[in-house]
This record gives sequence, C-alpha cells and structure tokens, in this order.
Amino acid sequence: MTHRFPLRREIKSQAKKLMMNPLCLRATLMLVCMSVGLFGIRSVTGSNLTMGLVNLADYADTATGIYPNAEGFSIILRMDLTQMVMAIPVAYDQLVRFGIMMLIAYLVLSPLRLGAMEQYWSTLRGDTQQQMTNVTQWFRQKNRFGKALVVEGLIQGVVRFVGMACAAPAFYLYYIFYSNVKTVDDLTTSMVMLQNGAAFLAIFAGLLWLWLHSATLPIRYCLAAHPEYTLGQVFSRGWASMKGYRMKFFWFRTTLLPWFFFSQLTYNILDLYVTPYTSMASMVYVQACARDRAAWENGREELAE
Repeated sequence: MTHRFPLRREIKSQAKKLMMNPLCLRATLMLVCMSVGLFGIRSVTGSNLTMGLVNLADYADTATGIYPNAEGFSIILRMDLTQMVMAIPVAYDQLVRFGIMMLIAYLVLSPLRLGAMEQYWSTLRGDTQQQMTNVTQWFRQKNRFGKALVVEGLIQGVVRFVGMACAAPAFYLYYIFYSNVKTVDDLTTSMVMLQNGAAFLAIFAGLLWLWLHSATLPIRYCLAAHPEYTLGQVFSRGWASMKGYRMKFFWFRTTLLPWFFFSQLTYNILDLYVTPYTSMASMVYVQACARDRAAWENGREELAE
C-alpha cells in the first residue's frame, strides 16, 4: 500500500477530535486559567508595559525621542502625517514589577505548559493510562522542572530576542520616514519607497520569527513526549526530527496564524480552544512527518535489496 502524506484539512480534523479528550481539556483549562490569572495580576498591579496613540495636539511642542522624568521615562514617536503620536510611558518601579511578574509567569507556566503538552502527546498516541497527575509531575520532579525551564527559555527567550532584533531595522526606517515626512507634500518617491521598505522588513521579521519558532517547537514536543531524555538528547533529536520538513511545517503553521491573532484579541481567553487545537494540529503534523520519513527509508531499503 502506497504511503500518502495527510492533507492539511485531515490533520486539522484529527486534531479537533483529539483535543476533546476530557484529560486534554482539563490540562488546557489548568494552563489557560493560570495564564489568564497571571495576566490579571499584572494588570491589577500595574506591571504591564503599555503604549498608546494620542492626538498630535497634545504633544505639539514635543519632538520624537526619549524623555526622562522623576519616575522613569517616556518614549515619543511623532507621526505628523497622521496627526498622531505614539507614546510609551515607563516608570522604574513598573519595570521592576514587570520583571518580577515575567519571572513568576516563566517559573509557573513553563512546567505547566510541558505538562499539558505531555497530556496531548499521550492522547495522540492512544495512551489509556493517562492521569492528571502527569501534569503536576513537571513541578514535583526537579529534573523535569529544570529541563522545562531550559527548553521554554530557549523558545520564549532566544526566539523573541531574535525576532525583536530582526524587527529593529523596520522600526528605524519608520523613524526616519516619520521624522522627514510632516505633510503630504513631503511624500516624495524616495520616502514612499522607504515606507514600503519598512513594511517589507516588518513582515519579513514576523515571518522569520515564526519560522524560528516553528523550527524550535519540535524541541518542546520532544521533551513532552520523552521526559526521560537528557537535555542533549532533547535538543539534538528534537531538532533532527524535522530535518527535510521544516519549511513544510512552517507553512502549515502559517495557516494557524488567525487563531493566534484571535487569541490575542481576547487576552488569551480563547486559548481554551486555540491552545489544544493548534498544539494538537502541530503534533499530528510532526507525527505525520516521522511516519513519512520512516516510509521513505523503508522504501529505500527495499530498493537496495
């Protein structure tokens, strides 16, 4: 029987069925409630870093720049062309609270996320001995807890840092554009090209961030599927698991982008559906890649014989 790689709609349909497993739903509920709760605490304690758009008239005499004050500093970007100003007020004590809350969220959500992923993998593999205690093992066992922090630190820390670094050129071009274009009369051909270039770089940075996230995501899945692996095995086998399939996996993940967008609009409340669906769909895809590779290697061995 000829092996066939499943279609995207088949993978997503399978994911929707698997995510309805009661233990998967409980693990998701635990993860999302903790995530939303921590976000709520950040909001109540003023630990979120915010930005806003205000009318240019409110900052008529203020140029683009960073302005220190007694409590912290403000970042101002004038956009005279649109008669708006982007203002980012930051207080020093707010930065401290933000850092503390981010650290707490990292320590709490990292093992909890790996526990939920392990539950998803167990459902995908048809394990009938699943228990919710598997999720809490990532807190109770120091070995698992440490590995969860390292792997999540890579995906959340390094990938985000690289994404921000890649977006820096786009922000710089936008800064040059709005610094030189005050009115419609200033919209020369070179300035329009500059704006288009900034938009292109911003889109490129976003796609590069998604590719890097997709490329490292199998490392998280590898740890969730094999908690007994050492960190060296997790990184080497997780990275090698998608060899030859990384671009295909990346394009598959782009089809899930609308769900991530809707999740952000609902302050992650929609993650009750988005997290198990997107995670399970990605895991089914990774499993399909493993089966496809095995079928290809078996076929090559048969030809060699």
